[in-house]
Amino acid sequence: LAVRRAAGRPAGSGPRAFAGARLGGCGGPCSGANDAGLAPLETGARTRRSSCALPTELRSSCRPRFGHRGSVARRGIFTEIEEVIRHRPSIFLGEIMLVVLLSLSLEKGDHWIRRKLQDYGDTTASKIVDALFKEVTVLGFIGLLLFFITHSGAATALAANVYGAGSDLHEGAEVLAETFETIHMVIFLLLCVLLFQSGVVLALTQQVSKAWGNYERTRSFGTEESSLETQFVKAGYIERVPRDDQPRGTELVLKRRYTYGGDFFERLHLRREYLTKLIMFRAIRHEFLFPRRQSRRSTARVPNPAIFSFESYILKCLGRTVLALVEVETDTWLISLAVLVPIVFACTGASAVTVKAIHCALAWMLFLAAGVLAVLLEEDTFKFTPPIPSDPRACLRLFSGTSAQMLRRASQYARVLGGSERQEAGGEDRAGAPADQKATLASLSGKRFRPGLGGVEDAPKPRLGTPPFFEGDTDTYLSAVTYEQLLRLLSFFQAISVTALIASYFHQPPQDLVEGMFYALTWAQWPFMMFFMVPVLLRRLTFRNSIELKKDVEVIRRVDREGNEALIRDFIVLIRLIGLARWVGQTSQNPERHEAPMDEETYAKQFEELVPQTEQVELWNIFAVWDAENCGKVSVIEMGKTFEVMGLPHDVSMQAARDLISVVDREGSGTLTWSGFKALTVLANSSTLRPDLDKDLERFFELVDANQDGVVTLTELTQALRRMRIGLQPESVCSLVYKHFSEVKSYVTRDEFVDWARSSAPTWAR
Repeated sequence: LAVRRAAGRPAGSGPRAFAGARLGGCGGPCSGANDAGLAPLETGARTRRSSCALPTELRSSCRPRFGHRGSVARRGIFTEIEEVIRHRPSIFLGEIMLVVLLSLSLEKGDHWIRRKLQDYGDTTASKIVDALFKEVTVLGFIGLLLFFITHSGAATALAANVYGAGSDLHEGAEVLAETFETIHMVIFLLLCVLLFQSGVVLALTQQVSKAWGNYERTRSFGTEESSLETQFVKAGYIERVPRDDQPRGTELVLKRRYTYGGDFFERLHLRREYLTKLIMFRAIRHEFLFPRRQSRRSTARVPNPAIFSFESYILKCLGRTVLALVEVETDTWLISLAVLVPIVFACTGASAVTVKAIHCALAWMLFLAAGVLAVLLEEDTFKFTPPIPSDPRACLRLFSGTSAQMLRRASQYARVLGGSERQEAGGEDRAGAPADQKATLASLSGKRFRPGLGGVEDAPKPRLGTPPFFEGDTDTYLSAVTYEQLLRLLSFFQAISVTALIASYFHQPPQDLVEGMFYALTWAQWPFMMFFMVPVLLRRLTFRNSIELKKDVEVIRRVDREGNEALIRDFIVLIRLIGLARWVGQTSQNPERHEAPMDEETYAKQFEELVPQTEQVELWNIFAVWDAENCGKVSVIEMGKTFEVMGLPHDVSMQAARDLISVVDREGSGTLTWSGFKALTVLANSSTLRPDLDKDLERFFELVDANQDGVVTLTELTQALRRMRIGLQPESVCSLVYKHFSEVKSYVTRDEFVDWARSSAPTWAR
């Protein structure tokens, strides 16, 4: 009012307020009572207090400037910054340094996260990080747009249209700007929560990959704790009865038959058992790798089941499903608004306790809906799961030889075993052979010692049944698309719930015990949902989409290519072992032989530090391929046959195997254990023990260079890899070479080949 009188205008004339000046204040950075010392005025729910943080020489800049007909002349956007630079340049420089430091910190963090994810090979998590930084970029653009709107006068014009010409234009523009910014920040928080949830779910679901890997590597027969035979015995389906006239001195006697469950409640109970999870996984995997004859033309085929990792396929499909939760589509926003807007308006007049009680009830109803969806999804998945024989002994025969390592062994040794050897190994007179000869023949043929099966072994080879869905029971609860949409909605509603909890706390924390109780109960729902229910939904939906017509051809090709690349890595590991065997043979003839340390515990510790977890699994697969009898020990002939596959002469291969085993065989048993193999792995990569590690790769070049002309053509490389049972197609070999050299090559020299082989080796062997 005092300012209006100083301007020569009556107190009640013109607009109630003017742009650029706050009620009762200077209108600039300071706000509150006017310069005449009037009491603070209260506008709506906001109280203006007399305060001005600027020094006296800057307060003149806060005074309003009037234009034509009482309007406010818009000042330059950077006027205040210019005045701050003149009088307090240190403040300006400090703000610039702070912004630069924050930007650099964010960039460094982004690079560190991406590097870690790249080392781990997690492309899905990298895409989630991309989505997060995309939202940060969008936030920056929206903030820039808001800055121009509020400083260009557009917000004042919009306020006049929204609040009317007689309103306080500056207050209206300020309210619009603040509410727009608040809504934007809340939506950004919602998307950040959604991204965080997706990352948590991805980490949790990938932890189950270890269990899937164990399922894929589980062998049918054997006394090991992990064998399927032992699992049936522990569950009471079969019993081991000593019989001297039976193979392995044991016969498996049927106690009760196995089923997935006769009704809904029985299936619900059996789903929690390890054996049921294992068998359903192997049945789905078996149908995936070896589809029924009537569906082979209508579904995608796996090019080479011997090297195909079903675990890797499931993980990639799972990551794609998690990524779909991050990408919020238009229909998700519209459905969320349609559901939540009536609830929000119904709660506007309710008390804080009532609002928190409603929020708590809705959160746990969401958890209940997720549980119902999980049960329905499991029931539908059961209809797509192939039935197995009810006799557990026939089930053991069905899955015999289909574990990951035994399929690979059969592929590698198919051409090494002569016809007479195979016939002798599988002949009827094997039972009368000596024990060591039986072990040798069983190892060569890839067949383990089986117990007597009570006549089941003479029956025709058992097969998987036709899933109920393809037998006419096509009534599923929901389609796969509907399940995906509902899962996306559940995840989005969960993110909304967490965002509301965070926003409500900053708005008004719980004031009493009742409010705090409802607030805590609502928060308690989040870990149950994220750590238990959502991962179960994702896993079951992924399995449902991996059956029959839901196969992803592109993912199949990628996994097949990764399997071939893994074979090359394994081959280079074996090249290292052959180099170590050659070093052992040379030092054994030297009177001044350098004895290698023999402490396996030390080697095991170095192995854990040297080899990443994913590559440890690859090394274990090499050992498991050798251990055909599933007894935890590898004989000389088993290891030697692998070297023979690689192209070494028979005598050289067997001598190399004997030399390697002698390094770690303290007890003189003539066999290699898993701990001993880990010790050999560390020794084979020791540059201190063998400074010339690249000579191993040069000998690899000599094996590939068939005509010994000093260069290897891609045709020679492809043919050599096929001889070594690494079935890469010519285009795959060209792709691998191009990926390394970034140019098309028809041949490589010795040095180029060594460089390529080193880059293709496992990370610990480079």
